This record gives sequence, C-alpha cells and structure tokens, in this order.
Amino acid sequence: MSLRFGTDGVRGVANVDLTPELVLALGRAAARVLPGKRFLIGRDPRQSGPMLESAFVAGLASEGVNVERLGVLPTPAVAWLSAVEDVPAAMVSASHNPFADNGVKLFAAGGKKLPDDVEEELEAELDRLVHGGAVPPAGDVGVGSVVDRAIGDDYERFLLATIEGDLAGMRVVVDCANGAASHVAPALLRRAGAEVDVIHAEPTGTNINEGCGATHTASLQRRVVETGAELGLALDGDADRVLAVDGRGRMVDGDHLIAPSSASTAATSAATASMTEPAAPRTRTFLSTCGSWVIEASASSASVRPDRRTTSSSCKPVSSPSPVVAMSRKMTCPLCSPPRERLRSASASST
Repeated sequence: MSLRFGTDGVRGVANVDLTPELVLALGRAAARVLPGKRFLIGRDPRQSGPMLESAFVAGLASEGVNVERLGVLPTPAVAWLSAVEDVPAAMVSASHNPFADNGVKLFAAGGKKLPDDVEEELEAELDRLVHGGAVPPAGDVGVGSVVDRAIGDDYERFLLATIEGDLAGMRVVVDCANGAASHVAPALLRRAGAEVDVIHAEPTGTNINEGCGATHTASLQRRVVETGAELGLALDGDADRVLAVDGRGRMVDGDHLIAPSSASTAATSAATASMTEPAAPRTRTFLSTCGSWVIEASASSASVRPDRRTTSSSCKPVSSPSPVVAMSRKMTCPLCSPPRERLRSASASST
C-alpha cells in the first residue's frame, strides 16, 4: 500500500492505513524531494502522534536531515515558524477527524502549501521506497540530528502583536476540542486581557474532537448563554479552523468572521498602492454580522454606518482609525444586543 496526497496532506487510520513503515518512508521521500538540511515537525495530542512522529523523524534523520521537534502545537504555529525561518515542516494531525485517524501535512520552506508537481514527485519517490525495496540515500549523507524545541511563547508573542488594542473586560468561552491548542489558546486570550472560560482542554490522546470543538458546538453555545459571555470560539483538533458563537449562543457565519480581516487587508493594499500610484484610494464595503452595520474601509481609515435597509434611523454611524476595530462596533447595534459599557466608552472615544 502507498499514500496519496489530498487537500490536507495524507490521512488514514493510524497503524492500519497510516503505518509506521509508510510514514518512515514518507519522511525519507520528504528529505529527498524538499530541499534543505533542516526540518520542523509538530503534532496534535492524539494517541498515535508520538509513534508516527518518531517514524517520520527517523526517515528524515536517515537521509541526513536535522530535525527540530516542536511538540504539541497548533498547525498554524508550525506553518508560522516554517515561514519565519524558511525551512520545510510537517504536522502530524488528522485535524477534526476522530482520534483513531491521523495524518501528515507537509509545508514547503516558507510555510507554503506544496505545489501539485511537488506532491506528485513525493508520491513517486514514496512508491519507489515502498515497492522498490530499500533504496539507499545518494552519497554519504550521514545521520541527521534530532532536537526538541519550545516555541510556544514566541508564537503567542507573534499573535499578540497582530491584535489591535486588547480584549480587556471581554468575556470569552473557548472550546479547545481537547486538541493542540488546549494550552496556547486560553493563555493567549488571557494575555490579551480577556476573561476566559475554558472547556474541553484536557487532552487524553483519545478524546480529541469527541463531542466538542468546531464539529460539535452545542456545548459551547450552551456555555456562552449560561455564563453571559460575549463571545464563544470553537477550535478543531489542530486549531487550524475556528467557529464563533455570539452572546446569544448563535453561530456566526464564516463570511462575517473573514470580513474584518478582509477590510484590514483592503486598507493595507490600498495604502501600499497609494505609495506607487497617485490614484484615489479604493474603498471596499462589508456588511456586519448582524446585518445592521456597513463597514467601509479605505487606505486611510474605516467607518461604520447603519444599513438603512435593516436598521432604524436611531442608529448613528461611528468611525474608527482601524477596520478591525470598526468591525467590532457591530456589538453595539441596538437590534443585536444591549450596548456594553466598555464598547460604549470605546465608541465615544472614536467619534
């Protein structure tokens, strides 16, 4: 049997489809196809993780590659370090799948998705290793080193630097799916100033994604309502996806989660373009989660105004120097939820 790459790397039932022998061969193939003498690897906390990580690391080291084991971390943390240090990386995880499954996701140097032609080259090399017998490395490559490396604090500092302002006073419930972010996510939110209520953050190796996380949000929705939190976040097993719940326990559409980031990106892109093109700044418009606010972002600013189709004339537009902060004004919409003192103060200071 061999492996074929899907949209998220290779996956299968651990020790059945995804055997140590196959993963060792995949490690050797990765060392031969992906350039470089360093490789990063992380994993989620499922029971088969250490076994498959060890197999992949053995394959890399047998080809002379020096490996840095990052331990249990979210997939985005592995991709981030791969991008920062421009080295290839792997994540041993089956994401939102049950604990019995596992997988290996590979990143090209720079934290990038593997191009199709590279995946095909990896599959061909893997087939040669699995079906062609033991194929020795080319030349005297020696044996690579294997070291452990802790990057959790560095990753948290990076994420904190991406937040405009802080979350002081905001009550947040986070469901960690008993997965890779069980430590990182609560710690990060608390460092950002939020009051954090944590559920499903006690991984045993067999309870990852079990009745919780991004694939099972019912317990999160209940907890948000019961505790009067303003926001609920549900991660999956490797924390590469998130679903959100508002203060009434309602799911927030993914398009609305993307809107603030899109507005910020639009403003940044327009600002960059204005440095080289003396054209008028472009403006992009987004509708808020509740459908009651319209967010307009340009190179220099962002503003929020009522959508006259859905709100009453009593809604007053507010402005902000940041598209992301502007998007948060949806929380003060009188049709969604009562204004909160913290947000009233923030709104007053920006109008």
